[in-house]
Parts: sequence; structure tokens; C-alpha cells
Amino acid sequence: MPGLRIIAVAVAVVGLVAASCTGGAEGPSGAGPAPTGAEGPVTHQLSMRLVRATGKTQDGTLRPSDIAEPAEAIRRDLEELYETAFLAPSLDREALFSHFTGDARREAERDLARLTIGSVRGELDEVVPHRATVSLKLLGDARGHPLAAFAHTKFRASAVSGNVHAPVTNDAEYVLRRSNGAWRIVSYDVRGRTPRPEQMGAQAGRAAFAPGLPSNGPLFVLVIGSDARPGRSAVNARADSIHIVGVNPRLGRVSILGIPRDSWVAIPGSGTNKINAALVRGGPELLVRTVEQVSGVDIDAFVLTGFVGFERLVDAVGGIEVRIPYPIDDSAAGAHLRAGPEHLNRDEALAFARARHDVPAGDFSRSFNQGRLIIAALATLRRQVAIGRPAALLPWVLAGSRSLQTDLSLGQIFELLLAAPAFEPSRARNEVASGSGTTIGGLSVVVLGERARALFRDLRRDAVLGN
Repeated sequence: MPGLRIIAVAVAVVGLVAASCTGGAEGPSGAGPAPTGAEGPVTHQLSMRLVRATGKTQDGTLRPSDIAEPAEAIRRDLEELYETAFLAPSLDREALFSHFTGDARREAERDLARLTIGSVRGELDEVVPHRATVSLKLLGDARGHPLAAFAHTKFRASAVSGNVHAPVTNDAEYVLRRSNGAWRIVSYDVRGRTPRPEQMGAQAGRAAFAPGLPSNGPLFVLVIGSDARPGRSAVNARADSIHIVGVNPRLGRVSILGIPRDSWVAIPGSGTNKINAALVRGGPELLVRTVEQVSGVDIDAFVLTGFVGFERLVDAVGGIEVRIPYPIDDSAAGAHLRAGPEHLNRDEALAFARARHDVPAGDFSRSFNQGRLIIAALATLRRQVAIGRPAALLPWVLAGSRSLQTDLSLGQIFELLLAAPAFEPSRARNEVASGSGTTIGGLSVVVLGERARALFRDLRRDAVLGN
């Protein structure tokens, strides 16, 4: 796969694990006894006990035997992370940063004060843990190998200096990947309250980091909607919607260029026909070759779904927030929508994507509205993750792997969705390659014009329209 490939795809929720801290009979649970006669700050050991772990793949549920080892490894890593960050008398920076990898490690160095007990550490006699929990959701590949984990931790403790006790709280969302045989944090969103040195007052803070795409080069994905009705394969039908999604990681920009389904084009090895015929004649691979020939854009990946798959996607992620541009009353598509922001369920989203009779420019407006849906999906995902819930990615990842046909692996889908919130939907550009309507061989077709060719040139330069 040349470079990275990005798409809007999706997934189902996996499971969760609770862990608790337990300690001696006296004092808060999780606190070990202080050494007799010890001088200087007291160090407590944290005990996180894994209660239960479950996980899912695109094909079903991970077996307990597949979960046990990674769950225990993650439990130990998080236990060590919190001991280093909050309980140790002095901060071992190398030990702390060893739990992070790549850009997350560099970012953690900047967020050090918010990820640890901070500058008050030297003023304390001890930090006494009261309670710690961790919820864990595992995502596995088709062979049952866990490839990612979403951990939600809650930590409660008391910072002690003489007779002064101040609360310490930490609520965090971590995304972990296996790296060199160990689980390491690649994304985090941490909110907490730690005391200040002066008067041990509480200071609220937050630190968050989400990785971008490893490659800064332009990426192009062909998003295909099949006209296949329930009971038919998505490849045994004509393409109902065709969109090139261009991504420029360096600029943080997404552009969507729709191609009218009735565009009259040359199909490699199959003569001249409407572009939507390429799907039924040679599957998504032939449609990719046709689009590349027409547009001059080198496609990095494709995603394909039919009516049923589309509805399942929308259902799995809880619906899509879309701004409807104008009232639509299209009985043929089942679309009866009012203008303004709407939360569309599976049926309403499909109806909006299909409506062409009660929109200003027929198929051109329909293609533009389909682009609106792609941007709305990105915005919905971004909102869900932005409120401090990285695990919101899971329904998107698994639903996409189950409902879409694509040449992306589950791991690639995960990595791309993890980076998707870095792209601002309000800066996304949505266009349709226009042309003139005519009749050829008794067929109503669209002959793409100079504006379409200009849009293709613009997009293939850097994946940004109108830059």
C-alpha cells in the first residue's frame, strides 16, 4: 500500500475491564504500610487487580485465551505508570516516558505537569492511593490477535504533607498499540486535579494528545456507494455514488470530489459507458482504474458499501449529525426532511443520500449532498472523541470492518480513524465534477467539461481543492 490511506469507516463496542486497588486493613485501600523508621517521603505500591476483560474482532468476540496475556500486560503497564507518575518520591522520567511511543512520548514531555503529581512532589511526605479503576476495550484482528486497546482509568489519592491532606484525582483515556512486543500509549486524554505547592490547593488541568498520520504526503481514497438492494452483493450492481476523498496531512485538510454516476467515460478493457457500469463489470478494482484514467489521480485505497451496509454503519455509530441545506420531499427516495441541523438515523441518512427528485440540480445536488454526509461523519466522529472518549473510535472501526468492502486492513482502518479527529470538518472542501447532459445511444449521460478537468488537476496536485 503506497503511503497511508484514509477513509471514513466505523466499528462496534468491545468490552470492558474493571480493576481496583486494595490495601491493608488500616488506612485507605491501595496504601501499603510505611517502612518502620523510614526517613523522607513514603512510597506506596499500587495494586491494580484485573477483574474481567473482553474484546471483539470484525468477525465476532475474542476468546478469553486471546485476551488474558495482553490484558495482564496492560494492567501491569498502567500500574507501573501510576506508581511512577504519582506515588514515587522522585520522578523517574525515563521510566515514565517508556510507557509512551512515537509522537505521544514527545507530547508527554510537554504535558509532564498534568500527567503526574507535578511540581508539588518535592513538598510531600507521601501520596496515599484510595481507589483506582481501569476499563479496557480490546480490538482484535481476524486471527484473534489483539492489536489495540482503549483504557479508561480513574485514580483517587491523597497528597500528604504534615497534617495537610489534599485530594488527587486523575481520569484518563489511553489508546495503546503493541510496539516491539510491549503495549505502549499512542494517544491520551487526561483530566485531573493535583495540589499546588502553596497551601496544597487543588489545581484542575487537562492534557490530551492524538497522533497524526505518519506520512505527510497526499492520500486519495475512492468511496463507492453501490446500488445493490438487500440480498445482492455490492459488487453485482452499478455504482450509485462515486467520490474521491483527498487528504493532506501536512495541512490538515480534507477534500471531497464527487463524480456523477452517469458520466460518459472510457472503461479500461470494456469500451465506453456510464462510469457506474465499471463496478458491475469489474468490481471496485475496475472502477478504481476507470477513475484514475478519467481524473489522473492515483487512488491509494477504496471502500465500498451497499444500501444495507450503509444503514448498518450509521446505526452502529448512533446516527449522523447533518445540516440539511433545504427542505426535501422526495417520495421515491423516502426523504422527507426539513432544512437545518438534524440527527439522522439509518433510514433518514440513506434517504438523504439517495434524494435527487426534490433537490435543485438533480444528480449533481445528490452527489454534493453525499459529500456533505462524508464530512458530517467526520464531524460526528470528532465530536465523540473530543469529549474525552477515545474509545468512541471502536464502534466506527468494527462497524466499518463489518459493513464495508475495502483493501484496507483492520489495523490500517484503526490507525487512520485514530488520526481522523485531527482534521477540522469546517475546513473540508466539497465539490462535484460537473458536465453537460446529453443523450448517447439512447442513454441519458453526462459529458464532463472543462470545470471537471480543472477540479481533477487541482485535487491531484496536493489533495486540496482550491488551495
